[in-house]
Amino acid sequence: MFFKLKPPYALRGWEKMAWVLVKRPYNRIRCLSQTEFEALVLCDGETELTADLLDEQMQEVLKDFETRGIIESSSHAQPLQDDQYYRYYPNRYVRSVFWSITGRCNYRCRHCYMDAPGAAMGELSTEAALNLIDQMADCGVLRVDLTGGEPFVRKDFWQLVDRILFHKMTIGQVYTNGWLLNDSMLDEFERRNLKPEFSISFDGVGWHDWMRRVTGAEEAALRALRLCRKRGFPANAEMCIHRGNQDSLPQTVRALFEAGITSLKTGNVSLTELWRANSEGNELTQKEYVEAMLRYIPQYFADGIPMNILLSGVIYLHPDKTYSIVAERYNETEDCLECQLCGSARWSCYITPEGRLLPCMPMTACSEQVQFPLVQEIGLKKGLSDSFYMQFVDRRVKELFNVNEECAACPYRLRCGGGCRANALLEGEHDLMGADRSMCFLWKRGYVEKIREVTDRAIAEYNGSKESL
Repeated sequence: MFFKLKPPYALRGWEKMAWVLVKRPYNRIRCLSQTEFEALVLCDGETELTADLLDEQMQEVLKDFETRGIIESSSHAQPLQDDQYYRYYPNRYVRSVFWSITGRCNYRCRHCYMDAPGAAMGELSTEAALNLIDQMADCGVLRVDLTGGEPFVRKDFWQLVDRILFHKMTIGQVYTNGWLLNDSMLDEFERRNLKPEFSISFDGVGWHDWMRRVTGAEEAALRALRLCRKRGFPANAEMCIHRGNQDSLPQTVRALFEAGITSLKTGNVSLTELWRANSEGNELTQKEYVEAMLRYIPQYFADGIPMNILLSGVIYLHPDKTYSIVAERYNETEDCLECQLCGSARWSCYITPEGRLLPCMPMTACSEQVQFPLVQEIGLKKGLSDSFYMQFVDRRVKELFNVNEECAACPYRLRCGGGCRANALLEGEHDLMGADRSMCFLWKRGYVEKIREVTDRAIAEYNGSKESL
């Protein structure tokens, strides 16, 4: 009897995560036990599995995999496809690479991290970009998310996409302003059997053109969102909150929902140099932003629009009336001390238009980003195995408390865990191991409890009004 791994599946391994089953084409993974891995290695279609080779436990594992449709039996030998055989990558696993393929843009946004109209961060040449994709494949990267600038302004966009697909990586998300997203663009994605999720910026009804400094940007974003719904492409929206548009959130949520959106992320505009110069007095302090979001929470439940909304830095709201407060990262036990300082950076990384490997996009606004490596100088494999980036990824909450006396002495440290490292760089002391002042504000000013009280009261009022009907 021969067993063979079915074609959608492949075996992979990385440093500290050596036994993994990958399912194509979306590259979903399942971590395997040693016994499961050893069983699947034998399912190469060429090893005859006689009774003396299989103990009872191994037989049960094979039976389970066959029932799940992961393997199939055969009476004759039949080899696997080359890509299905086990491959080990001597670097750390990342779930996805978030890549700014260009610093150029067709908009002139007032707040851009990278001053995109002027392409301050440039872009890699086609040759260098293709080489970077090859390096991603050589590191076992399974998913690439594309952003910019505006990714569609690259004339070689489809050349890059095809190289990604050649290596059997998938494209999970594309971040765009929507202006260039049309039927022919979606036709090209479908021709490649791709249905990425589009994340489209929309900065408020009546305010989007002002923020993006392009007449017609608001209608272009709504048109693109409606088109995604019509064509069956998933899409979400992101909204920058400022003084001018803060009260337009209910109207904006309704407009987005009517365009087919069920997921929205809002956030206070980061105080970049560009935003300081172009905000026209519309910048919000953190207190003003949080207060604006607190005013909106009751309206969210009263409107009853079935949309998941992340009010960044405040709360994640769900249509089923559940919620999670952003500041409550941990459960007030010392278990958090062994947690990674930045959980997001452990599973994904960001690559700037110039090729710098960073934990996240907001760090592009920090001069301290130069501590992190350029891929073209050290190579992505080294970047994901032995670099300042990996030193950062491996840091634990306890290490922050060891060097930051303020955080170590804080009564909220086992709930907050030190907060976000990008915020620590962008605000206050501008120190990678400094305090996250936005988190300090929420806890020390009592806003965590205010958020909970406002939300619980809004849910109770919603339930009460529903029962009275």
